[in-house]
Amino acid sequence: MPYEPFASRSRAVLIGVSQYEHARDFSNIPSARANVTRLRAALVSGGLGRFIPRTVETLAEPRTRDRALRLIALAAAQAQDLLLVYFTGHGYVDLTSGRPELYLMTRESTKNGARLDGIPYRDLLKLLASSRAERVVLVLDCCYSGNAGLVPLPERPFSLITSSAVGSRIHKGDGIDPTPFTGALVRVLTEGTDPYDPVTVQSLGVRLHELAGEYAAALDESVDYDPWFPTERSSNSSGDTVLSQARLTPRPARGARWLAPLRRLAQYAGFSWTWTAGPHQPLWHRAVGLGTGLALLAGGVTAWTYAHRPPPLCPAPLELRVLTAPETRAALSSVLDAFQDSEADGATASLGGRPEGCGQINTTVYAAPTDRAVAAFRSSAAWAEPERACAGGAEDGGSTDGGDGEDREDCAMPLRDVGPHPDVWIPAAGTAVTRVLAETRRPESVVALGRPVTLAHSPAVVATTTSLDGVERTGSTVQQLVDAAHAQDVVVRSAEPHSSDAALHQLLHLRPGTRVTTDAVPPADDRALACSARTWLVERGGTQQALLTAESTLAGLVTPTLESRPPCLGNQSDPYTAYYPSDVPPLRLTFVPVTWETGRADRADRAEAVRRLGAWLGSRPGQRALAAQGFRTDVSGTEEADDTPLDSAVFVADPRAGGRPPTREDIEDALRAGGEAAGTRRDVLFAVDVSSSSHSRANIPLVRSVLARASGYRYGIAAVPGRTLLDIGAHDAAARDAAIRELASVERDAPVAAALRQWSRALADSPGALIVLITDDEDSAGEEPPDTDVPVLVVSLEAYGCSLHFNKAVTENGGACLAITRDLPNRVAETIDRLTTGGS
Repeated sequence: MPYEPFASRSRAVLIGVSQYEHARDFSNIPSARANVTRLRAALVSGGLGRFIPRTVETLAEPRTRDRALRLIALAAAQAQDLLLVYFTGHGYVDLTSGRPELYLMTRESTKNGARLDGIPYRDLLKLLASSRAERVVLVLDCCYSGNAGLVPLPERPFSLITSSAVGSRIHKGDGIDPTPFTGALVRVLTEGTDPYDPVTVQSLGVRLHELAGEYAAALDESVDYDPWFPTERSSNSSGDTVLSQARLTPRPARGARWLAPLRRLAQYAGFSWTWTAGPHQPLWHRAVGLGTGLALLAGGVTAWTYAHRPPPLCPAPLELRVLTAPETRAALSSVLDAFQDSEADGATASLGGRPEGCGQINTTVYAAPTDRAVAAFRSSAAWAEPERACAGGAEDGGSTDGGDGEDREDCAMPLRDVGPHPDVWIPAAGTAVTRVLAETRRPESVVALGRPVTLAHSPAVVATTTSLDGVERTGSTVQQLVDAAHAQDVVVRSAEPHSSDAALHQLLHLRPGTRVTTDAVPPADDRALACSARTWLVERGGTQQALLTAESTLAGLVTPTLESRPPCLGNQSDPYTAYYPSDVPPLRLTFVPVTWETGRADRADRAEAVRRLGAWLGSRPGQRALAAQGFRTDVSGTEEADDTPLDSAVFVADPRAGGRPPTREDIEDALRAGGEAAGTRRDVLFAVDVSSSSHSRANIPLVRSVLARASGYRYGIAAVPGRTLLDIGAHDAAARDAAIRELASVERDAPVAAALRQWSRALADSPGALIVLITDDEDSAGEEPPDTDVPVLVVSLEAYGCSLHFNKAVTENGGACLAITRDLPNRVAETIDRLTTGGS
């Protein structure tokens, strides 16, 4: 079925270059302005487009490629479902490097300087491939765009639509309306391609090809440009991505077969007129003719009214929001899609007065790490009334003080950290419910959790890339399995226990002090752990690893055909063997209804929808859908669950059951012990790159938001280049905000290497100091990395920053690197907390 992205979790970037500074190299393209305007209108069209206005960024006349790439990188970090990037302007193929290279030219670009001021297509492709969006679509309307097809597409769901053939120059338009390609693109998005199905990437490409043929047939042969020639290429089944909900209105066929009935009708009309009103006809003929004419007129009006009656209006289906963990979001999205498409009474029976045949329930699945979900339920009042959560309003990067000058580290912002109020909570394990049940029963809580129901379970596993000596695949404790791995120099890794249920379950059964990971910053959740697994193996070739995770997560690692498999894993799988700890209880996927005291008027309908959803998930079809995603259910091992991911030899058919589920006290003690074992706080110096490229208008709000989270430890703020604005020490919010306001952009390169060397010497005597470098990597990319005795946390404002040699080198000494993401301020605060308390 077509993949329909959610508008709020999608992003689009539309770049149009109509004016060029070097007229000898590139002429102006006035139609580019109309291209961007018309395409944006089609994408955000209320009933047709798959975007909303706030998620579509337009960039007109970018003077430099850095500005364009920075906006694309930000959108690539923010997009979760669909990322669409469109470029219209001049394309240029540079032949000086030995192989043809396609460049997308910005306002200041020249032919001789294409490699310096043009956007390299290969770099753009790598940037888009690194996006965390489920699907990526790139549309190029420029000369030579067909050359992009010579470069293989990334091994992930990715679509490319180009406007020209290889080596072809196309018409730049009349300067008033869009160019021919973009005009056809907008037409297809608004008219549709099929009477019954929405516009997908694949159907869009087919229809564009048809329209291009019509255009080429009517083109004058004397023109000095080539006809536009669209090409659509997709990898990893990305062609089914829905771009518009438009439906094609079929036009009545015309031809000679209509002439005979028309002639016959004309003959009947002539005879009737002669018989009724002809000369010397009797009066009764006229009366009969008049009555017949009036009857035909009334019948015609009635028929026309009936034929043109408006279709029955289907009200919007009731929207159920389902909160889960990041590692189970994709699987549950697939399962709930099956619920919405099913013919079960729960999905089709009338709800809230909606007519039969209309959609009744629509589910939106979103995810948050366990620690954030737990904190949000514990602060349900702040979740229900976010305007009263923090008087200082840190949502926009401002101060988090309550107005009296005191820092508020406990200022809860669940709406920012988790998302909207859920109607259903489906954590990956019941331990998450155990951690919040008591708080939700307090008088000040505005949320009530219904009776938890186990939908499926997933045993905890130790997934190794090599066999372990001296232990069996079942029957050994997790401590024995970890010890066996260490004996064979196998590196044991896990996600952060605070936010990963699988890691927490296994942590509870390990001896205090057991070495679990060498990562400076452990992956935030099991999905991130899975994504980092292959990268970790490649970067440390020959070193074996063992992952403490859940069986369902491992199923995604080893099953390339699994629908819920993370796109970051591509189409390849690594060899793993699952070992099942005998003392760790399985993770139970738990269905928890959520009721809010501040609920809407449709509370009864919403409760009925939740009941229907829970009943379907517990039914045989629901259990089969869960089993198909790698969970163990009531139908697992039976003929009903044929060909599931767990049929592989990687897994054991019937592993032994683990120990008892942990209590809340067990969980709190384990997490507290982990924190106490981590060590003491450090002094933190925030070094901010204030060169004009880094401290730009687009980056300033993000940088301020990162700095505004500084609290709970001794810290200082310095500008590079520049001076120290705030000496290291304990500061209140007023002093911190004053220093943030002093940061100003300068037209100079930032001497990052020299600054790191200087501060490392200055902080050498400070026990366990930490330098946090916030930069766009432009000035440091060509510098020699300095040797530092102080760990460095690099906060890169570019999506690819952590792959640069400079950043890898300066973070080797116990540091870490974070690239730009949607929740970068939270990630930075969490990483500082881990590094300044010793990490794990």
